[in-house]
Amino acid sequence: MKAVAVKNILIVGLGLIGGSVARGLRANGFAGQLWACGRDEAPLRKAQSEGVIDQWSTQLLEIAPKADLILLAVPTLSMRRLLEILKDAVPADTIITDAASVKGSVLEDLHAVWGHVPANFVLGHPIAGSERSGYDASIADLYKDRRVILTPVAQTAAPALQTVTHLWESLGAQVSEMSVQDHDAVLAATSHLPHLLAYSLVNTLSAQNQIDDIFRYAAGGFAGFTRIAGSDPIMWRDIFLANGAATIEVLDAYMKELARMRQALLTKDSQTLESAFLDAKSARNHFIENHFSKPGPQTAIPVLTIDGPGGSGKGTISAKVAATLGWHYLDSGALYRILGVAAQRAGVCTSDEAAVLALVDDLAIRFGIEDGSVWLGEEEVSSAIRHEDAGALASEVAVIPSVRAALLERQLQFRQSPGLVADGRDMGTVVFADAPIKVFLTASAQERANRRYKQLIAKGNDVNLSALFQDIQARDERDSQRAVSPLKPAEDAIVVDTTAMSIEQVVEKVLDLVREKIDITSN
Repeated sequence: MKAVAVKNILIVGLGLIGGSVARGLRANGFAGQLWACGRDEAPLRKAQSEGVIDQWSTQLLEIAPKADLILLAVPTLSMRRLLEILKDAVPADTIITDAASVKGSVLEDLHAVWGHVPANFVLGHPIAGSERSGYDASIADLYKDRRVILTPVAQTAAPALQTVTHLWESLGAQVSEMSVQDHDAVLAATSHLPHLLAYSLVNTLSAQNQIDDIFRYAAGGFAGFTRIAGSDPIMWRDIFLANGAATIEVLDAYMKELARMRQALLTKDSQTLESAFLDAKSARNHFIENHFSKPGPQTAIPVLTIDGPGGSGKGTISAKVAATLGWHYLDSGALYRILGVAAQRAGVCTSDEAAVLALVDDLAIRFGIEDGSVWLGEEEVSSAIRHEDAGALASEVAVIPSVRAALLERQLQFRQSPGLVADGRDMGTVVFADAPIKVFLTASAQERANRRYKQLIAKGNDVNLSALFQDIQARDERDSQRAVSPLKPAEDAIVVDTTAMSIEQVVEKVLDLVREKIDITSN
């Protein structure tokens, strides 16, 4: 990854896009100052309290003149107002870039405000997002392995283009260049039209007489296709207003294809239907093989995340669910426990960031789903990492941002066909934030202490129940209050209290949730 060669970066609009840029820069070691500007003080204050940004303001004129690079991460139709403010407020050598979904609209705004495109303005668009919005939805790895399209024009200065390219590359993105016209046409077909269809389908079905039955018995494919209908309506209103012409062009072509399919249905033309379906299947398979062949955030491989505090039963439940589904299994907590134990064995202090990082590359880990075993190389370390001391060590190394970043890639590699069950504390909020089904298991601290006590006693360990209870409370406090990836349910997670439930009841509950959300018959 290339380093960003500027000292002060200002992000205007600290929502999903801008917030994820800030989190990513901070997590990846950006050495300069990160500032943010927006109308709502709440996310700005929160980002500063979390250590994500250094300064903030609700007044653009107060903070913009001091920035070396400004990212405008605001809705498309808000761009002109900001450009009017910035025109006479920042030095000519200030680099300005944007993240708007429609580039033609921004280009028009630049000509309207400046009369031309400033040499240091780089038009750009990260092809990443979520149906969720706002700063709380932002994640540090949103842009990892995602595409960012830059649309430079003839006036764009090469040094400014290079700096913006390095900015996105530092976040793990794959940067490419495209003309403004081509960008808007491609995005109209691949992003804007699908959103329009999703909104329209939900509205169509909502108007049906048997609406309750339609949604109650909807299959996983329906949920997946209409997921994007949960996106920000205001943002998408602006996108369609700004890119209406290009969207209408591809919409007209789609409507012709629908008319052809309608005619085939009326005449029971099986040959036309089969031929159309075979062509679509072939085209899609070719697309997936050429563009989404590597496991990662963009693949169609399903992930079930099961997060929760220690003793909530997530390890046992995750392994049993994975075995039932025939999916791969990731015990993310084991990664940190093994690293903590490895540090202890090597005589490395868990607060020595450089020394702990040096140990990460030597971790060769695999899991035995059937027997719950954990292996480090050729050594089974299942018992060693389950001791309460290992849990404390895990929490200590987990608070180091660079360690979490180093282990993140290892966790993502577990996402393999036919699916993955990921057990941890930030699987649904950070590592696999795009997972279609997220569960957060919880139980009372006393119940979790009792469970841990029985487990350790059964393994021949000499433990004290009272001490275990105090340790669990301390770890809960430490993990929930840490600045980086605190222990909390994802906003779209389903919380299951396991205090009064048996293992079998929890497993069946989770499997029912999976069946409701994911079409597991196709895996």
